[in-house]
Amino acid sequence: MRKICAITANRADFSRMESALIEIKNHPDLELQLVVMGSHLLEKTGRTAEEIKRKGFDADWNVQMELEGGNPVSMTKSVGLAIIELTTALEHLRPDVVLVPVDRFESLAMGVAAALLNIHVAHIQGGEVTGTIDESIRHALSKLSHLHLVATEKSRERVIKMGEPEENVFNVGCPGTDLILRVPPLNREEVLTHLNKEVIKGPEKFDPEKPYLLVVQHPVTTEFGSEEKQIIETLEALKKFDEQVLMLWPNIDAGSDAISKIIRKYLATHFDGAKSNVLVLKHIPHELFVNLLRNASGLIGNSSSGIREACYFGLPVVNIGSRQQSRERGSNVLDASCERNDIENAIRRQLSKGRWPAEYIYGNGTAGKQIAEILATIKLPDIQKKITY
Repeated sequence: MRKICAITANRADFSRMESALIEIKNHPDLELQLVVMGSHLLEKTGRTAEEIKRKGFDADWNVQMELEGGNPVSMTKSVGLAIIELTTALEHLRPDVVLVPVDRFESLAMGVAAALLNIHVAHIQGGEVTGTIDESIRHALSKLSHLHLVATEKSRERVIKMGEPEENVFNVGCPGTDLILRVPPLNREEVLTHLNKEVIKGPEKFDPEKPYLLVVQHPVTTEFGSEEKQIIETLEALKKFDEQVLMLWPNIDAGSDAISKIIRKYLATHFDGAKSNVLVLKHIPHELFVNLLRNASGLIGNSSSGIREACYFGLPVVNIGSRQQSRERGSNVLDASCERNDIENAIRRQLSKGRWPAEYIYGNGTAGKQIAEILATIKLPDIQKKITY
């Protein structure tokens, strides 16, 4: 039986792996091992390791690796600590293949630790094009990996052009799409009622009868020092709209603390007593988040959710700044600069347009099953890669 060790560090990469983990766990020829690390274990990001356990996945190893600081130094040192701790975990678990997701700094540690231990690396979502340091990390992981489980045909072509053997590159779609297409639909009143009862702890609630905007804006690590100005411009633009606003706290990339401080300040001093119209949450369970996408008037920010998930609902998206630049997207996405007037005008254009046609860009809902079957049946290539150009 082949042992597959999946490693997850945050809510976003877990959603990109969950359907594959289900299929691996249920496959007769595979044994699933799970390492949970990073923001999953932090209170400030919702301690999402508990949700993973509620979903039926027991962690074989927990890795504490996030250093406080919210800057490039703490982020870089966190990568080093993660490599040290993952080395211990992988030496103990001794998997045949390590399943590494996406393109974040935690993922780089996963790929480095496994490759240096002579363990086969299978990488999910290589070959894509975006902004920030994620772009470099993603391609570095492709060169550390032996199997490539990409989400689009263009991504497959890029990985092959990087010199990876064609027979080891598979266009399976995105496992996150599998979950989107399986979530039972709720209408706006139902999803906001669930959110009020199950997630929002304080007295301020959403009005299920009124439309709302979703806002998810993360720091751009290669533009460190600009995050305060960028989130202020977004918040100033949002003040011009009457819709309820649901914001998610940013991820833990360098610059996240600065964004969080500005959001708190603006809610307290800049929204003219309308604080109840804007709520910020640490974490939203995936099933609820999917239905929030399904029913929102628009998604504002720079999250990959606006590119990868929103297209399946035709949700109007205003994509701000460079974080998702050049990523394959649907007609529902309108780009805007980080300037408030540009953001405001883009939001008005999208709200006036309404829903776009749904587009199936990142797979048809079968990625998890395909990944499990590939991992169970493929003849693993030589651990020493043959690099070609």
